[in-house]
Amino acid sequence: MKKSDDYFKARNAEELLFALTNKESYIIICKDFKDEFLKKTQLPLTETEEMAFQLGFRGWAGILEEIFFHIINVFTKINKQQKKIDSRIRKYNYKKMNEHEILLYLRQLNY
Repeated sequence: MKKSDDYFKARNAEELLFALTNKESYIIICKDFKDEFLKKTQLPLTETEEMAFQLGFRGWAGILEEIFFHIINVFTKINKQQKKIDSRIRKYNYKKMNEHEILLYLRQLNY
């Protein structure tokens, strides 16, 4: 696990879970792990999607989203590690840095 220049570089699921658990401000998903990450992980909504969702439900979206997420998460048949990743990644926004890397950053950094 390597941490440099305030960016945590995750090369596998274990490193990603470690970074999410420690609430690292910036996490880079490296190219070797990127494809697996995109296939397995439930990515959070983008800022634009979330804003539209919140406006459409007049502020109730966050509460309803949490309830549905936990209900669905109980009945899905994925391993515990992936469930933890999916749960914790919801505190992050993401953007594509280049064709090989994805940047995750804490949502609270936007405020």
